[in-house]
Amino acid sequence: MKKSLSLILCVLTSIAFGQKIAEVTIYSYDGSILYGTAKMKDIVLNTQYGKLNIPLKDVSQITFGLEKDESIASDINKNIQILANTNDEKSIRSASENISKYGIKAIYHLEQYLNKNPSTHSDNIQNLMNEILSANNISDYSFADAIIFSNGDKLSGNIDFKTIDFSNNFLSASIPVGKIKSMDVSYFESTDGSYSFVLKASKHIMANNNGGWLNTNIKVKKGQSIEISARGEIVLASLDNKKYTPDGNIVGQESVTNNETDPSYFNYGTLIFKIGNNGKNLKAGSNTKYIADADGVIYLTIYETVYSDKNTGSYQVKLSVK
Repeated sequence: MKKSLSLILCVLTSIAFGQKIAEVTIYSYDGSILYGTAKMKDIVLNTQYGKLNIPLKDVSQITFGLEKDESIASDINKNIQILANTNDEKSIRSASENISKYGIKAIYHLEQYLNKNPSTHSDNIQNLMNEILSANNISDYSFADAIIFSNGDKLSGNIDFKTIDFSNNFLSASIPVGKIKSMDVSYFESTDGSYSFVLKASKHIMANNNGGWLNTNIKVKKGQSIEISARGEIVLASLDNKKYTPDGNIVGQESVTNNETDPSYFNYGTLIFKIGNNGKNLKAGSNTKYIADADGVIYLTIYETVYSDKNTGSYQVKLSVK
């Protein structure tokens, strides 16, 4: 009995240590957007190349494929047969309603039938598919999941989890991935005392009231040294799609300097930071060293007074506290 208990404790301990807290943005099929954190582990992706173990720190985004729920196949296929073999409007309406109650789970079974039987009353089935897709704001879809890496690479397969344990200041819930279209992921870990971050121009803009500041979860104490370096380019759609660097310079134009007489002034596109949620804004740029004048968590963002989700590009940032 003692051996069994020890084994259980070892398993539970390994599971607990395997979990990490990542900053996430969840985009749902119903149009909802949630900003918060999620308990996650490194991702196991089943691909045509075999099973791959992907470190969470290398993941930038996950897109979830539509579900293939075989448990509803019998009921859906029965109603698909009605759609495929009748012109009676009442029967078509009833069968469509019975299928529609399954929402986007029905798409897989409808598509399977169309692929196998392309010429049998396909209009009834295709029209129903279009209605379900439109109701769920889906313009294109796949039944495979996909991982998008921090360097932009993309790999498709099937992910090994079915729910996301999400939380923020207003909500704590286990969200089924079947309700999620895609999810931005930011997880950071230190190997040599420094931490790496990716600031996305499509999200981490100071004017964005929902997730504009990236919480690094790195705590600093007054008197400690903060070192920040950054590289990369972003395109700000709100500023005529011009390219910017972390120093706030426009790519292809002569460099300009921030107004040194006014420390609250920043060029657009400048990487800035603050200590604590209510701390003062400070320039990080492409390289800075700063002695902390307060205790608190370090936050990062890109300076711009107008937010646009059409911004592209990112800054790759390294941060260390000594």
